Amino acid sequence: MTRIFALLLFAISLFANPVIQKFDNTFANASQAVKSKLHNELKKLYATSIIKNDTSLQTQVLTRLAKSAKELGLNYVGYENDLKNLNKNSPQKEKTQQQNSTRYILSATKTQNSLTLKLSTPAQASDIKIHSLNQNGTYKNFIDIKGVLNGKSLTYNDFLADQIRIYQFDKQTTRVMFVSKKQGNLDAKISDNFLILSFKNFINKESVSQGVKKEQKQPKESPKFTTTYKKIEQKTIVIDPGHGGTDPGAINGKYQEKVAVLEISKKLGNELKKRGHKIYYTRSDDKFINLRARTKYANDKFADLFISVHANAAPNKEKAKSMQGVETFFLSPARSERSKNAAALENKSDIEEMNYFSQQTFLNFLNREKIIASNKLAIDIQRNVLSNIKKKYTSVSDGGVREAPFWVLVGALMPAILVEIGYITHPVEGPRLFESTYQDAMAKGIADGIEQYLKNNR
Repeated sequence: MTRIFALLLFAISLFANPVIQKFDNTFANASQAVKSKLHNELKKLYATSIIKNDTSLQTQVLTRLAKSAKELGLNYVGYENDLKNLNKNSPQKEKTQQQNSTRYILSATKTQNSLTLKLSTPAQASDIKIHSLNQNGTYKNFIDIKGVLNGKSLTYNDFLADQIRIYQFDKQTTRVMFVSKKQGNLDAKISDNFLILSFKNFINKESVSQGVKKEQKQPKESPKFTTTYKKIEQKTIVIDPGHGGTDPGAINGKYQEKVAVLEISKKLGNELKKRGHKIYYTRSDDKFINLRARTKYANDKFADLFISVHANAAPNKEKAKSMQGVETFFLSPARSERSKNAAALENKSDIEEMNYFSQQTFLNFLNREKIIASNKLAIDIQRNVLSNIKKKYTSVSDGGVREAPFWVLVGALMPAILVEIGYITHPVEGPRLFESTYQDAMAKGIADGIEQYLKNNR
């Protein structure tokens, strides 16, 4: 282990993560209290590396976690085992990651004097090329960006130039074309994940600037976005039917959760497609997908929302007759016994993937910025689901909006909620989950809730 640690330090010394760099510089001569603090910082970083699926960072962090755990007299065997398992296929994984490291142009936003492109990963100056063309007095200025346009081609008229077009030039290049009757100066500035384009017409015949400037720091004032091309009717939504395949989910006799949630998810997808949204499913048939892969799929699709659909179940026969109702959850450490029970039920299929430390770290340190948005989404969905179902069924119980540590929501980089469509174990509500009328009302209610959320949070 010492030899591996030394080799890794040498390999990454020039590109070390700040947390890792701090650990390497101070851990050896630090007090026990400081060592413990550094160890905890590594644990947070490890959780982040798993969410990002960054095997290189995972290797770096695990190596140091094993070292710090030994020094502090903590259990280090789990870290060493994780490191061994990670290294088994790491060369192939790294090769695959490099092949799949595609940059996406996520959105285009008009400001008063510029056009701002949001990228999935920061661009380098070498990723951008600027050139121009004069066609019989019509000037065309091009900026080619290494990346894939996430959506349809865009056209702006009479903004900055006579016309601006954004389109996929080839498989690896997105082109932005400025068309003007006057020669102009096209300027591009890189600021983290943003590419800020400005274009100014001028009369003299100086050549078009081909420089790409890279800002070292974010501007003090962020651009004031006034119009985005990604309209409400064009949102990307990932729908996640719970369980599947070898994991049936909750069961009540012949009724299986995985069947009901798949049907409702498909109906929800069709309803949202009618409203103009782009829809993806984590599964569209009866197959098993582990929980972490579900939100990773949503992240890879650059989804705007993640909707997970599940059915609940009472913990025992005594409570089966009384426990019923529709509930909507958003990710947060559980606060009530009912939330804990619901989360434990849904987390069973994948809970062995992570040790106790990792589970707690995820719940404590990730997704904080999305909790408020997810809470709002959950409220809108819960309200509209109840409204739609009550039009068809009088005996519907409102389980409310709740916080719970659902593993499937961990790692989502967008607002994410989990809808419990009802209790499969309830004598009346259980069979209802498999009725077409109930499923239609549920799907429409979720869709209406999504629409209301998007309308309120433009």
